[in-house]
Amino acid sequence: MLGLTTILSAFLAFVSLVSSTSILVPLYVWPEDDSTWAPVFNAISSYPDVQFQVIVNPNSGPGETAYPDENIIAGVAKLNSHDNVQVIGYVHTEYAERDISEIESEVSTYSKWASYKAKNITVSGIFFDEAPRTNDAEMISYMQTVSTKAKSSDLSTVVFNPGATLEAGSVDEYFKAADLIVEFENSYSAWKTCIPAEQFSSSKHYAKDAIILYSAPETADYRAVVQEAQSMGLGAAYLTSTDNYMSVETVTKVAASFD
Repeated sequence: MLGLTTILSAFLAFVSLVSSTSILVPLYVWPEDDSTWAPVFNAISSYPDVQFQVIVNPNSGPGETAYPDENIIAGVAKLNSHDNVQVIGYVHTEYAERDISEIESEVSTYSKWASYKAKNITVSGIFFDEAPRTNDAEMISYMQTVSTKAKSSDLSTVVFNPGATLEAGSVDEYFKAADLIVEFENSYSAWKTCIPAEQFSSSKHYAKDAIILYSAPETADYRAVVQEAQSMGLGAAYLTSTDNYMSVETVTKVAASFD
């Protein structure tokens, strides 16, 4: 018979596993006014025990100026006012084909947002979109370099988005360079018809794996998806009803599924 201590330890380990899954929100829609991002703010306030990692994307990156537009400033400052939010900046890599100096420049721009004096628009990490997944030494080195640049710029959380399973032989190297990797970015229907465990490169990295599901219909079972992600111990999950991340109307549905 299992002892009480063993049972309690197992239970606490399970609770820790479940609660570690966060919501990874691609907040790409432009904040025309206070109402645009309101669903995100409402979800954050309504579910303070849920962790939100919110990706901001002013202009396919931070933009050309030192600081963003005043609407972005207001929105990011409001995000940073919540303890359960981490703001992450968007940078695309063109599958490691983009000039690395451009990547490093954009990372530096996000880093310098922390020096803005009027409001707290600090960014805490970088979401590297269009990340490679191939077992190619040059691509792996490229991603290691941009990750190091981010972390040395006080952008401590690094997310890679290849959107698909990493190739064998590259898995450990990519996961060493990133804190989170999106290995499944696909439609809701694709997730419901697949075998989830087969969509990831290794179960040992589940805690650093993320899923983003798009085109979720009105009848989508958000809770089932979130609970499956939690039971697997995945690092983050998100669902949206659109295929272009230009709507944030589903954020509360996702957050409610964590309750």
